[in-house]
Amino acid sequence: PRVLTADMLFHGRVRDVERRLEGAFAKGSVRIEGQGHFRGRTVTLGFQNEFLSAEEDGRMLATTPDLITLIDANTGAPVPTDTVKYGLSVKVLGLPCDPIWRTEEALALVGPRYFGIDADYKPLDVA
Repeated sequence: PRVLTADMLFHGRVRDVERRLEGAFAKGSVRIEGQGHFRGRTVTLGFQNEFLSAEEDGRMLATTPDLITLIDANTGAPVPTDTVKYGLSVKVLGLPCDPIWRTEEALALVGPRYFGIDADYKPLDVA
């Protein structure tokens, strides 16, 4: 059996959500202010129907094709892009993608640059 492991990239409270429709896509960003040992830090998630990037002070924490997901810090329930809202306490998780998505051909289709993110893909290495 295959087991997924995740890394907690950030924990905080949603401070801003910006959404817009472009064609058939819901695009935008979510700004999260750190809590606990993340206090004093801020992370911004970019999305296009799903979370594509997690950035802190110009440093990418994770990008597509790795999976970036939000969970409600109080309930553990997933928080998709269309329901994330101001004030919600969340944890940002990063899950490594299947190795097939790390090939040059696959990155041309699902890598950060395909979505207009000015960053090279750096794989999450979750132990």
